[in-house]
Amino acid sequence: MMGSYYFSKQLADGATLCLAPLTNDQLACSGQEVADPSGYFLYERAGDGQASRVEILAQVFSQEGLDRLRQVFDLT
Repeated sequence: MMGSYYFSKQLADGATLCLAPLTNDQLACSGQEVADPSGYFLYERAGDGQASRVEILAQVFSQEGLDRLRQVFDLT
């Protein structure tokens, strides 16, 4: 089982690319429906608090997938 990891990278437009579990608040900010909220998500976050915008890009369930996305997107 994967532990709790959080990787991110600041983007040129001021948004942040994240690879982490989604909180209920982040899921609500995305406006997207997710059938299974477990695992890790690659998402872009812009803004803070209730004014933030979250766009879910991908969902990852395995440690290998997590490691590969982290490496491909150079997330720390």
